[in-house]
Formats: sequence, C-alpha cells, structure tokens
Amino acid sequence: MGGIFSKPKAPPRNDALEKQMAADRAAEEKRQADMERESKAYATKKAKGIIGARSLFARAGGRGFFG
Repeated sequence: MGGIFSKPKAPPRNDALEKQMAADRAAEEKRQADMERESKAYATKKAKGIIGARSLFARAGGRGFFG
C-alpha cells in the first residue's frame, strides 16, 4: 500500500481495446458520412421532382412521364 501523500499509479494501457475503439469510431464515421451522402442525394432528387408523392415518375402501375 502506498502512503497518503504518494500519487496513485496509472492503470495499465489496453492496446487491444484502444485499437478496437479506433476501428469502431472509424466505422461509425464512415456510416455517418454515407448516411449524409444518401440524405443529400434524396433531397436533390426530391427537389428535382424525380421522387416523391407528387412526382410524375411515381404513379401507380409503373406509368411514367406520358402514362
């Protein structure tokens, strides 16, 4: 046991855990970037009228522009 005036020892480093956490963090950042890219693409297509409830290309039965 240490004295009351000595500093406590730092816990040992867990390199495997740190590598796993870094890999998880990188995967989460990649997933978030992909979702953001998908969201931008959807917003662009919706603004152009390509997709959406009132789109000319979203009619029942697969009718298209001249359906």
